Amino acid sequence: MKKAFSVFAVFILIFAAGCENRKITETNTPPPIPEAFTSNLKIAYGDTSMTASFTQKSFKEFELRMLTPEILSPLALGYKDGVCTVTYDGLKFETDLNRFPQVTFGALLTETISNIKDGIDVQTTYSEGIWTYKGTGERGVFVLTRNAETGAWLELSIEGAQLHVIFSEFQAQNSAA
Repeated sequence: MKKAFSVFAVFILIFAAGCENRKITETNTPPPIPEAFTSNLKIAYGDTSMTASFTQKSFKEFELRMLTPEILSPLALGYKDGVCTVTYDGLKFETDLNRFPQVTFGALLTETISNIKDGIDVQTTYSEGIWTYKGTGERGVFVLTRNAETGAWLELSIEGAQLHVIFSEFQAQNSAA
């Protein structure tokens, strides 16, 4: 009887160890990068603080609607494949995104996410339920974090651009075909 109990105990230990290894393996793989999502943003860009509503439709297309400061609240930008469409208080035109430096953070954000998706010079680490992506983009070193359980983006910092973004109300979307 003792021998049977010993064999059973060894079996339980091996089974438990196998389950624990599976749990560790799952945290070694971040969730897929969402191609399309919506989120509210709290932005510190240089000396400017802003809030915005952000929709990424694909890795090369986004819409940005400024919420604060009040002077920028009538401003909305659409960006697709390098073309920027600006809407300001009913006036709509196409322009170079660089003409609106206050909102170029939208392009920096999508560029950073594309770099992570493509694995371009990106180091990925996991700690305490948070995935951290660190790499180098066009404007310098970036750090982007996301929730391991939900996949939601949490914060982005790009030192060379003096940019810090906090995401809230993140919602992954089905991408457009």
